[in-house]
Amino acid sequence: MATKILLPIDHTDEKSWKLALPMALDQAKFYGADLHVVSVIPEIIKLPNLPENYGAGARDHVRGAIQQILDDNGGTGLEVHIEEGSVYREVLKLAHKDSFDMIVMASSKGSFPNYEIGPNLARVVRNAHCTVVVVRE
Repeated sequence: MATKILLPIDHTDEKSWKLALPMALDQAKFYGADLHVVSVIPEIIKLPNLPENYGAGARDHVRGAIQQILDDNGGTGLEVHIEEGSVYREVLKLAHKDSFDMIVMASSKGSFPNYEIGPNLARVVRNAHCTVVVVRE
């Protein structure tokens, strides 16, 4: 039984949410669980030639894009987490820290040896402390 479900999505890749969002919404409804969405943006590298606040608007931009996707696809009112760093590491850290008991994640075509699951999904499946539902195309 799931009480907290985590859905990682990428606002720049429709495949990350087109089928996974409806599946996550259905799972949350079925279990009566809370559904949260996470998006991970690459860590902004601090270089000496960049201004101190370089990349400051990135979180707001991503949050707005994610919220628009959710609003347009039946996910209004979901809690959105914006993390910064490596996708699989941040998904795993958040899932563990906040005691999620299910992760719903879309597959993406990868290269050998992952074929139908990309490297981030493969690492999440291998290392998650909880159930991972893989939504395939």
